[in-house]
Order: sequence, then structure tokens, then C-alpha cells
Amino acid sequence: MGDSITEGFSIEPQEAYPARLQELLGEDYLVVNKGVCSSCAIDTESGGEVMGYPYMRQARYQEALAEKGDIYILMLGTNDAQDGMDDTEDIRYPLHNMISRKAEFVPCYGKLIESVRQAAPAAVIYLGIPMPIGQCVWRKHQEKYLQELMPCYEELLRLYPDVRKIDVHAAFMGIPKEERQKLYLADGLHPNPEGAKLIAGTVYRALQKEKTE
Repeated sequence: MGDSITEGFSIEPQEAYPARLQELLGEDYLVVNKGVCSSCAIDTESGGEVMGYPYMRQARYQEALAEKGDIYILMLGTNDAQDGMDDTEDIRYPLHNMISRKAEFVPCYGKLIESVRQAAPAAVIYLGIPMPIGQCVWRKHQEKYLQELMPCYEELLRLYPDVRKIDVHAAFMGIPKEERQKLYLADGLHPNPEGAKLIAGTVYRALQKEKTE
């Protein structure tokens, strides 16, 4: 469950991280990709209009719950780390100024976690910390805003102690900057096929660790 990083924006379906994860896990697992491009964790309204593109309002969210899976990997936040600025003009679009509503990130993400737990009580749930935001061509997306959400992820892990952490952000940051930049598409926001491989490998190692503990 996630946004365009999970869905596989601008790369082939077989190159997206869930497909790469399927390759690593093998035939004993079935990996189902329920990522939705542009989606965010925050689900709120302003002036009667919906802000952003809440994941919990998308059909794939309901489909993911209906799977009643054994393992759920949630990775949202990249689209919550934006301020709604236009690409070229100094205009901010209030309905996309998601970082201004960061106080709602934890309660909204909490509802998502709780809905997964209700749908699949025995499932193991992982909270994925998203990859860093690089030199993004869309100036509304900024790493400094993702950094503002980092304490929110830690709060979620405290509130839901049975939820495991997968730190994709740290996996990318552990690579020298020059090499790290080669893991992004030209937009500086999404992973290219090699970046998707890194995400899949990070998730795979977390699952294997859980399996051996």
C-alpha cells in the first residue's frame, strides 16, 4: 500500500519495487501492488473540498483491505511532504499544501493502520519510511518537509508497537550522494529501476529478519 513509488511511476510494472520484491521472495509468496500515484496519507478537507489525493479514498485502498493479506507494507508520506507551490510561478495552491496540515498526519495514518488491523487481525504490518526527496523538478516536493514528518513516523511506531519499521530513507541516505542520485528518475522524486531494486532489497531484508526472529 502506498503512492507512486509503490505503484511504479514511469517504469515498467515488472520494474516497480513490489515486482522486484516478488522475485526476491519467490513462489511461496504473492506480492500484490496496491500503490496509487499522487496519493497521500492525510485525509482531510478545506472549505468543503478534499485536500490532496487521500489514499484512503481510493479504490485500491479498499482492494488492499479485501486481500486480507498475511503481511502489509504501508509506505506513504512523499505526497504529504509538499507545500502546494506552482512549478514556476509564486503561487501556492491551498488544497495541495499538505505540509500545512502535518498535525493530521499521525491520526490519519493511524486510521489507515487500524483499518488494516481490522481487516486482517493476524497480519504483520510494516511502516515504510519513504526514500529521500532528491533534486525534484516539482518544487512543491522538498526533502525538508519529509524531514518534518520523520518524528511522525516515530510517533506512529510508539502508538502501534506491533507495527514494524522499514527504513527505506536510511537505505538511500547510506549511499554517497553522487551514487544516490543515479537511483532516481530525471524528476528527482521517483526511483528508477535501480532505485526500485534498492527498495525491494530493503523490504526483503526486513521480511527475512522477521522470519528468523
